[in-house]
Amino acid sequence: DVKSLYCTNESCLAKQIKAFTHFVSRDAINIEGLSEATIEKFIARGFIREYADIFRLDQYKNEIVQMEGFGEKSFLKLSEAIQKARKTNAVRLLYSLGIPNIGLSNAKLICRKLDDNWNKIVQATPEQLLGISGIGEVMVQEFLRFFTSEKTRETLDNLLAELELVIPETSAGALLLEDVQF
Repeated sequence: DVKSLYCTNESCLAKQIKAFTHFVSRDAINIEGLSEATIEKFIARGFIREYADIFRLDQYKNEIVQMEGFGEKSFLKLSEAIQKARKTNAVRLLYSLGIPNIGLSNAKLICRKLDDNWNKIVQATPEQLLGISGIGEVMVQEFLRFFTSEKTRETLDNLLAELELVIPETSAGALLLEDVQF
C-alpha cells in the first residue's frame, strides 16, 4: 500500500522550486544554466518570487556574482540564456505554466486549435477546449480554474510584459493537410 504525499499549500517552497524548475526546463521557456539548485538559492535570497522575476535578475547582478559557484562569467552566460528565452511561443508558454494535466502534447493541441494566439488561448471556452480531440473534462476544468484565478492573471500579466511571443512558422504543406478530409 503506497501512499503519496501531496503538499496542499500552493506557495510552499518545494512546490515553488518545482514550478520554477519546470518553467525554465527545455520544452518550456528553456533557460539553460538555471538549475534547480540555483533557483532554490535565488528564491531563498528573494530574487525570484514569480516567473517574471527570472527576466529581471540583472538587477541583482552584484549579489549574484558574489555567490558561491557564480562569477562574472557564469552570470553573463545566465543573462544571455535569459535574454534568448524572452522570445518564445504560445506552446512553450502554456506548457511552462505547469497547469495540472496540461503536458506538452496537450499544450500543442490547444495552441494549434486556437491559432497560437495567446489571447484566444487564455479566453478559451469549455466548448472550444472540449472540441479538441484529446482534451477531456478534467483538463478543461484545470485549464479554466488556472486562467480564472486572479493571482494567475496578475502573474501572467507581469510575465507577458517580459516576453515576446512569436507565432511559429507552420509550413504551407502542413496547413493544407489539415483542411483535407479523408
